[in-house]
Amino acid sequence: MAAAKRVCVSKGFGRAKIADVAREAELSVGTIYLYFKKKDELFAALSVRVLKHLNVRLWRARARKDLTFEQSLDVVKKALLEIYEIDPHMFLTLANLQASETLANITLELQRKIVDLLHQSFDIISQVLREGLETERPHAAAPAKLSLILWALFSGLVLWEESKRSLDPRKDHFKSTLNVAFEVFARGIVAH
Repeated sequence: MAAAKRVCVSKGFGRAKIADVAREAELSVGTIYLYFKKKDELFAALSVRVLKHLNVRLWRARARKDLTFEQSLDVVKKALLEIYEIDPHMFLTLANLQASETLANITLELQRKIVDLLHQSFDIISQVLREGLETERPHAAAPAKLSLILWALFSGLVLWEESKRSLDPRKDHFKSTLNVAFEVFARGIVAH
């Protein structure tokens, strides 16, 4: 798994190959295939760790009480940003995983694990938002839908930022763009 992560970081999700991982891990390709039937499974397995860590961070955020909607939104943003900053390449792998057909190409067991962890993330985000909305915007859109929109917003920005970095690695507008995106999102809810 550590070798797969290093290969993913150096080559990117799309260009990484099982042979690269085997070489990096100093194993035969056949040995890798004993554990993972295809490349998609190997890289999807890396996402499980990211999602577990994210859910721990979101649960900590969920434990905070008496937050306004904007404070709740900020807590969610900080949790997502923290996980991204800890391991941007693995979060990018997760975003790529969701944006591609990879989930359909992995074992049902791994697929269920990832989907269950994603649903846990959405549920926790929904709970955080629900509590902030109850006092300020009781008629706002359902928190479950808002959590999906936030996830799509964040994942989309991760993919966008990475595509920009591939063109010019010196530029990093992620945080400033993320702040604007969450601010626009919050204004839309408040105006609703």
